[in-house]
Amino acid sequence: MDVTVDRDQPRAAGLSGLLITPADGAAEGGVVLVGGSEGGLHEHDAMVLAGEGFAVLALAYFGAPGVPPVLKDLPLEYFSRGVEFLLGTGVRRVGILGGSRGGEAALLVASHDQRVAAAVSVVGSGVVTQGIDYTLGSVDVIMGTPTVAWTVGGVPLPALPNRVSADFTSAVASGGPVGLAAQYAPLPAEAAALDLISVPVERSDAAILLIAGERDAMWDSAAYHAVAAARLEAARHPRSWRNVVLPGAGHGIAGPPGPPITSTVSPGPGVAFELGGDPAATTAGRAEAWRLTVEFLREHLQD
Repeated sequence: MDVTVDRDQPRAAGLSGLLITPADGAAEGGVVLVGGSEGGLHEHDAMVLAGEGFAVLALAYFGAPGVPPVLKDLPLEYFSRGVEFLLGTGVRRVGILGGSRGGEAALLVASHDQRVAAAVSVVGSGVVTQGIDYTLGSVDVIMGTPTVAWTVGGVPLPALPNRVSADFTSAVASGGPVGLAAQYAPLPAEAAALDLISVPVERSDAAILLIAGERDAMWDSAAYHAVAAARLEAARHPRSWRNVVLPGAGHGIAGPPGPPITSTVSPGPGVAFELGGDPAATTAGRAEAWRLTVEFLREHLQD
């Protein structure tokens, strides 16, 4: 399907992003699409999704012109402006889709903005995690420095702390590859402590889709999504929700499918990252995650 790309309308609304719509103007719904800890815009993903019949706002929230350079002290209200912008284009329902840290953001935004009709988190998190300040230096220093990621009304959201081991520092110094999963503290065993850092997904008015990789080495997306699923189950969330864990897949399942994945190693800031999983299972998982995402958004956003 042909699409139209508009750079001017988002800029005029104070957003760093692109509005990508079906060329025939017949959008089934609107989707705010956000990336992960790499920052910037995910224009290709947005174009593929718009080709499925959605009006898509590819929204940068850090690491692009007009937004902060790092994932630090970012207001959730900025994402809500993206929701408001899409609703202003004439679509009746708006969802939000994010991968990795963008998945965490998607669940947070849906939990604080009742206008969000659907939220999809792919290898994301149902617990709040620390910010990422790339100006601090090497990955071990970045992970080891307490940093606030998100704020609401100017108030920082409590987060699961990082814990950086000496072995991790040595692995970073050698160039990796390194996974980050073991550098996050264990989930709190006490209910009150876990509640403090959990995303309050049960407060949302959105249908929610959680997709994780069973062998995610960047963080334990399956366990972090399980926290969100438990809250939805306990609250008897009135909207449709689903928690999917794709067997054998690693962290690299966000975004539309492409060529076969042949390596679990990916470039990072000054070090190679180990994404985890089996390449064939991750390739299949990425295709399945995209299929589930498009079907879910179509079901809950179509007029």
